[in-house]
Amino acid sequence: MTSVSIDPHRPIAAIDIGSNSIHLTLARMRGDDIETLARFKDPARLAGTLDREGLLPEAVIDKAIATLRRFADLAQIHNAEIRANATATLRAAKNADLFIERAQKEAGIPVHIISGHEEARLTYRGVQFGLKKPGSTLLCVDVGGGSSELVIGKDDQISLTATFKIGSLLAATRLIGPDPVTPKSIHRARSAINALFENQLQTVAALHFDCAIATAGTIQRVIRIAQSLKGATSVSNDVHGHKLSTSDLDLVVARLSQARTKAERLLIPGMDPERTDSLLGGALIFQILSKRLHIDEWTVSMSALRTGLILDIYHHRMAQSAL
Repeated sequence: MTSVSIDPHRPIAAIDIGSNSIHLTLARMRGDDIETLARFKDPARLAGTLDREGLLPEAVIDKAIATLRRFADLAQIHNAEIRANATATLRAAKNADLFIERAQKEAGIPVHIISGHEEARLTYRGVQFGLKKPGSTLLCVDVGGGSSELVIGKDDQISLTATFKIGSLLAATRLIGPDPVTPKSIHRARSAINALFENQLQTVAALHFDCAIATAGTIQRVIRIAQSLKGATSVSNDVHGHKLSTSDLDLVVARLSQARTKAERLLIPGMDPERTDSLLGGALIFQILSKRLHIDEWTVSMSALRTGLILDIYHHRMAQSAL
């Protein structure tokens, strides 16, 4: 019987079908580091398209499958192994099976719907790799478009994971509601978010952690706006490892709250046009977590779920090649 040769360093196409965006990271391992070959993002905003019956409209699925086809073509150019994970919106969608069937048939991509706890585990693994904080107990928070994941761990040991069915896009569309944004709508959203977090946050607050890590698109945009509001002449796209104080977070929330319409939000220095309808929802989640968990400062990580997925695949390959 002939054994199949496994190349641990073959490129990997890690796809994250999130509630706000569909991301692709093309990368391969080089020694102990990850060499990124390309990154792509499609602002699919799946969470905002679920209808009252919990179904993704056909046109939305069409667009997402077209994105996956493009990603499959890019992966093929690099001879990359494709791994696609889907999170909160496809966990909730009643026609998720149709999405998965079409992704396989039309794009040749098998889509895996992962649990919130698996999402938290992969995020934690990516954060640990990217920030290099051995011996520290970390609280990692990933606020996506349709859900939020929390994990506490030290080195390779995870002591707690928690997932909440609220993210930036859902908080903005379902809790704050349509423009114009008002103090009443923001107060209503705060109360609803607090209620969603109530029980599990008591458990989280009782555990010790040395450092609070924030990841995903919301916090990256918040810190860039904070830098702009404080007079930075240039704002870097690379905010990995940067610190965001809760006072600066409060400053951004206050500025977002003053903007009653999308047109006014677009005038905020550092605003991303793709996040004008969701950023306040995500910022409120981080602000509430800061107060409830007594966090004075967040460290931003741009290394998260897709990094964790790449590491999982690589280490699985290494184990297989050793057999």
